[in-house]
Formats: sequence, structure tokens, C-alpha cells
Amino acid sequence: MTARTEEALGAALAAATPLGGDALKSCCAALYAQPAVRWLLGDELHPGGSRTTRRALEMAGIGAGDRLLDVASGSGASALLAASELGASVVGVEYGADAVREAREAAAAAGLGARVGFVQGDAEALPFAARSFDAVLCECSLCTFGDKQRAVAEIGRVLRPGGRLALSDAIAEQERLPAELRGSLATIACVGSALSAGGYERLLAEAGFEVVRIESRREDAARLAERVEERLRGARLLGFDSPAELPLSASDALATIGIARQAIADGALGYAIFSAVRR
Repeated sequence: MTARTEEALGAALAAATPLGGDALKSCCAALYAQPAVRWLLGDELHPGGSRTTRRALEMAGIGAGDRLLDVASGSGASALLAASELGASVVGVEYGADAVREAREAAAAAGLGARVGFVQGDAEALPFAARSFDAVLCECSLCTFGDKQRAVAEIGRVLRPGGRLALSDAIAEQERLPAELRGSLATIACVGSALSAGGYERLLAEAGFEVVRIESRREDAARLAERVEERLRGARLLGFDSPAELPLSASDALATIGIARQAIADGALGYAIFSAVRR
């Protein structure tokens, strides 16, 4: 994590105020690029990993020949999956330069450079012309965006009429979440600014989308939280209690993940896939 990112995150946490704008985007991009975070989450940077990605693409009917945009594409795993398994032509847009570089290298190594491309850009100001895509995939990212309305409007702008959206994201009943699952760090962890299922439905409807189907993936969230807890316990046993890449010690993170697991069990926190069509 860069000194600038550490300073922004540290100041926001100390002040207990929301982290917004470019600072939030930079923190998210930097944190999820860290090896320690990737080890903690394993191969699943979102609940369900590639299984949930395949299901989201299936629900949106994405297949061969579709022009697909992957918003907040990270290191490119989902874009490569859509291209290699479904035959879609994919562009990934990602805020972090390091992730874009890694995704391009992965596409080249997989021999998919002609079918998959990656660009650096902001989900709230997508660098594409109107009606450029048949479908959009957005996974576990909208919940972290500072201006969700603008991001969804941008997704609608670049989709053709009748275009499909596969959105998977954390869902939360914010009024039921304990204080430990709110604030800047919780936002970066995809919880603090997550909406309820109804909140996402309203957001999409206001942007001109018709929600076709919602599928709960709460069990995926529960399994991911359980695995993270196991790895944190292992890290603490091995003496890695305060890795420099993470804003929390393993002990503090263990306490927080325990609270999150209880919120999942209580139904206050979860994960879901939304399939929608641009009217």
C-alpha cells in the first residue's frame, strides 16, 4: 500500500468519517492488489468466486458474440472466464493501474488477447461511447462506489436498449448492522455502504433497468467469511499478527469477521445476484 493510500485510510479511520471520492477508489484498488489480501481471500475475491460469476453470466444470458463490459474487472479473472468459456468479446475497466497491467498479462498468457482487453478507467465516468455493449458484468464493486447512482447511470448509458446487466454484490440491512460493520474500513470491505436488496432494485429502476431476477447467495458469503476467519487464525498462530499491508491486526480482524459471520447468520448481511435489462 502506498504512503498516500495509508495516509488517506488512516486519517479517515481516525476521524471516523466516510472515505469518499478518489481517496476511496485509490484505497480499494491498492488494498485488493496486496498479496496479503489475496492470500486471505484465496481464489475468491468475491463470495462464490468463479461459481458465482458463471451463475451471474448465465442469469443474464451472456454468450458467444456478446460485447461484454466487466466493470471493476480487477485482475481480469471474470473477463477471461466469459471469453474462454462463453465466447464473449470482453472489455474490462478497472481503476487500479497495477490490476490492469496484471489483467493484460493474464489475457496474453491465456492466448485471449484478441478477444479480451483491459483499460484503466472510473466506473462513474466510463470511457466508452453510448450503446457500445450488449451486456455488463459488475461484481462485488457497486457497494464500494461513492456515487452509485452515477455509476449505474453510466452502465445504462453504455448498454444498448435491451442490453443485460449481471450485478452481484453484498447486500446489507444497514439499520441492523453493528457499529463494527460500518464506516470507511467496512465500506472498503464491501459492507459499510452496501444496500438492501430493495435498495439495489430501486437504484436500478431509477436508472432505467427492469430487474428480471434476484438470487440470494448468502451461503457463499457465509463460506467466504468462514474461510477468512480460518486463515486469520492460522496467521495469528504463525505470529503474523500485524502484516504491514493490512489496516487491521489479525486479532482485530478476527473480532470483526466474527461479528460479520453473526450478521450473515442473522440475515442482516448477505450476497445476491441481480439480473436486469435496460429498457
